[in-house]
Amino acid sequence: MGVPPMKHGQDARAHTCKQEPPTIMLTLFIKMLPLVLMTLAGYMLSKHRVIDAAFNRQLSLVLVNVFYPCLIVSSIVRSFTWDSLLQNWMIPAGAAFIFVTGWLIGRVTLPLLRHHTEGTRRCYHFICMANNYSFLPILIAASLWGEMAVALVIFSSLGAELCVWTLGVKALTGQKLDRRFLRNLVSVPMLALLASIIILVLRSQLTACVLLPQDGTICHSLFETILDTCQMMGSATIPTSALICGARIAMLHPGRILSPLMAGTCLLRLAVIPALCIAGLLVVPMSSEVRRVLILIAVQPAAMASVTMAEAFDCDAEFSAAAVLATHVLCLVTIPLWLTVALG
Repeated sequence: MGVPPMKHGQDARAHTCKQEPPTIMLTLFIKMLPLVLMTLAGYMLSKHRVIDAAFNRQLSLVLVNVFYPCLIVSSIVRSFTWDSLLQNWMIPAGAAFIFVTGWLIGRVTLPLLRHHTEGTRRCYHFICMANNYSFLPILIAASLWGEMAVALVIFSSLGAELCVWTLGVKALTGQKLDRRFLRNLVSVPMLALLASIIILVLRSQLTACVLLPQDGTICHSLFETILDTCQMMGSATIPTSALICGARIAMLHPGRILSPLMAGTCLLRLAVIPALCIAGLLVVPMSSEVRRVLILIAVQPAAMASVTMAEAFDCDAEFSAAAVLATHVLCLVTIPLWLTVALG
């Protein structure tokens, strides 16, 4: 999911550097360590029975309905302006293209899972669509290309969020595009996303009319305090998601990982879907900076949020946890290879 806003800037040296696959692999391993350690904490808490399945589900609901919406508001309002959204629409549109491609591949291959449970089928479809589109790409982009690439990754998350809370909800609920499905779209994260865009529009209009409260005024201080509160609460999103994922991994049966279904899921998530996305991104005119960031997003492993979403929508969270574990281990090899092949 999204991440707290970071300061934007440029590092010319980082932008121009090129690294070989072994170097990228080492960088990737180091950058994944915080994620691994937080997940390990959830694993240990589950093994020592501090976290059980019921608590995990309740924590998932808190994350989806409190922490994550706060993160959406703080990230979008502080990272973007209405003008930047309009001028750089290619970045979130590219992320949406990546997610739609995965959703379509998942939909086409879904009949192959007809002997599996409905909960597993729905999680499989969601995993085909959603990858780790924010936290891990931000860490890699910062190491390889500098802070301007980080800004682009954050910007692209807008398109990804829209897909998660529309096509992703459809995949997890299995509902048709009817009134019931539309009611499910009126979720707290979607309302937070809508509110963030409305704030950007209002801020743009007030600035144009010279009506925006100035620094030091009560209105400005109150607004900044609200954003600070959202940022503090939103910063719990990634650690909480990692804890939930780690706790679910602790409950896994080895057979969920070492199975033909998991092998096929990893093949699609790490090879087939990235190949199709990269092919599309290479033929569409765009700047090299935008293209390489979108390619980086396209080759990411399964989203850790898939475990949280599976818990929240009462699907097969164990399958999601197995997919997260397997794809994150394999991506240590696949991401460096894809970056070398696609970016030269």
